[in-house]
Amino acid sequence: MENDNRPSIPFIMYLIPYSFLVAISLVLDELYYKFQTSAFSNDNTLLFVNNKIAGIIIFFSPAIIISCIILRIKNNITIKIMRIKFFSFIAILTFIISIFILVCQFFEYSDITKEEIHVRNGLFFEDKNYMWSDVTYVEVSYKNGNKNNIDIIYTIYLNDGTKINVYNSNNFFSKIINLDNFMKDKKIKINRSTIQPSDYKRIENTYKGEGREVSDRLQVVLKILD
Repeated sequence: MENDNRPSIPFIMYLIPYSFLVAISLVLDELYYKFQTSAFSNDNTLLFVNNKIAGIIIFFSPAIIISCIILRIKNNITIKIMRIKFFSFIAILTFIISIFILVCQFFEYSDITKEEIHVRNGLFFEDKNYMWSDVTYVEVSYKNGNKNNIDIIYTIYLNDGTKINVYNSNNFFSKIINLDNFMKDKKIKINRSTIQPSDYKRIENTYKGEGREVSDRLQVVLKILD
């Protein structure tokens, strides 16, 4: 009986496009972030954009669409939805939903100035402006994250129940020291957790040597916690 090596072909077909997708997704995520900051920031503000969900969409959406295209080519499934073949329909639907979410997430940000805090939570939400007298307190702490990492919590609490978690922003580490100093200058109450001795090693492993916008994220973490 002859050996059939055909099963290796689909693997190659998937491997090549997915290799390109990883690189493309990283570039698109960076462009999306830069477009947000250029649209809403200026020299007199501290802008924190929340694009965590957008990053997930940018990473997974192209992979789902490419998978559907490959499956559409390789399979002769006759199932149709609204007269569109099944995998083509899933690819189109994924594209439409992804664009919708990315547009909505584009308008989710917090812009902090010396006079006020400007908040918007998405495309369909109204802008809200808060005076510094509306800030009740700030919480600075940390929690367990994925893969035994440590996530930082930096949350601004407002008197109407609104919470602004600036840690989800890509530019957190480049701007948080300025924001923290600004909070202290404004005499805002800051509930600041201290690092437990048993957690120092995990914090060091999580942040030491990393940093796209700062040379050492570990120093930033230690400064705002201790």
